Amino acid sequence: MANDVVVIFAMDREAAPFRKLAKRGRLPVRVLVAGMGLDAAKRAAEGVGDAALVISAGFCGALNPALKVGDVLTCALNGDAVAAPALRSESPALPRNGRLLTVPHLVATPHEKRELRDRTAADVVDMEAAAVADVCASRGLSFLAVKAVSDTADTALSPRLVNLLAGGRVSPLKAAAAIIVQPSILWEFQRLARDTKRAAEQLAIALHAVVRSRPSVEPIA
Repeated sequence: MANDVVVIFAMDREAAPFRKLAKRGRLPVRVLVAGMGLDAAKRAAEGVGDAALVISAGFCGALNPALKVGDVLTCALNGDAVAAPALRSESPALPRNGRLLTVPHLVATPHEKRELRDRTAADVVDMEAAAVADVCASRGLSFLAVKAVSDTADTALSPRLVNLLAGGRVSPLKAAAAIIVQPSILWEFQRLARDTKRAAEQLAIALHAVVRSRPSVEPIA
């Protein structure tokens, strides 16, 4: 379908609140849930067809210590990724601009976040946007990254939780086993549920505003 806005998420819990808003508002948008990581994002982007605008959306980790859970940024890409134009608007309903770095793994410690911030000057980090941007660049499609902070620059994820989250979906049996071995991980699960819920809700509101504004974004050269 031509002239669609296509929004690519990694996980359903990122997409669910926006999917409801889009359906209620009858927005001209397709929602794709690709799975976590660069390969999954690339496969999804290769299937968007002749889209008018492709948005990589979802959670991100804050590198900028001024950012808090639920903050939403429309990002250019930093580091080795393809540069993408950021949305420019004075509307308070639209997300602020920022710089995004894509890496191939979960960034779990405040120390690693500080190192990435110092080295790249990026505001946030994710695991998918650069792959979507690369596909858009190869096809001359317009691209934006819209990301909501789900963990702050000083938030640490335990190694056990990182292992559980690596696939994007945690089975109840594995979660229960992890809690038995490491009871403190229960608090991490509770914090994660609270913070990702807020991030998904704020992301939905921001994406609704972006799609309704139909921003004019030049295709990536």
